[in-house]
Amino acid sequence: MEAAGADGLEVNFYQVLADPDVPGLAIETSIRDAITTLKRSLRIPVSVKLSPFFTAFGNMAARLDAANVDGIVMFNRFLQHDIDVETLHDMSTSRLSNNTELLLRLHWLAALHGRVRASLIVSGGISTPEDGVKAILAGADVVQSVSGLFRHGPAFIEQLLTGLTDWLDAHEIRSINDARGRVRFGAASDYSSFARAEYLRTLNRK
Repeated sequence: MEAAGADGLEVNFYQVLADPDVPGLAIETSIRDAITTLKRSLRIPVSVKLSPFFTAFGNMAARLDAANVDGIVMFNRFLQHDIDVETLHDMSTSRLSNNTELLLRLHWLAALHGRVRASLIVSGGISTPEDGVKAILAGADVVQSVSGLFRHGPAFIEQLLTGLTDWLDAHEIRSINDARGRVRFGAASDYSSFARAEYLRTLNRK
């Protein structure tokens, strides 16, 4: 792909491992080693697309960052299985993403922004221009929206760009760089304590 003219490579680690004999560290190390090998072999940038299902995703991101990965894409989506209770058969379901999935991505964008060198890329949950603005405010360097294109066609790209431009103008923010990372959930030095305190505050509002 590099020889054919690709400007970059995104590697999607789509793994659903149910083997109870495979430890989590072995999975993480295999991903880190694969990225290390690719970075040694290629001159073009390499990004890695991961699932959120790691015991300590922040540490996983840091290990990949130390392996000089160029981008961390959050997150891939697994094929989901359902059950037909009439036929007693399993049913594989595939659906387009929507912005109910964005909150998990915002959480990790904000937690990792400024803590890793790699670019942070959001994938999944971008259904409106406002969703793209939220991702940038949380720290996204790149915003992807495949489901939006499937729903609305290429015109959705113009909608995202126009919505972002209008929002920047309305808030008198001169550039995307000035907006990126303005809302950092992880600004506290002890992020775990910060997250717990926010959770308790949310409960108290009800």
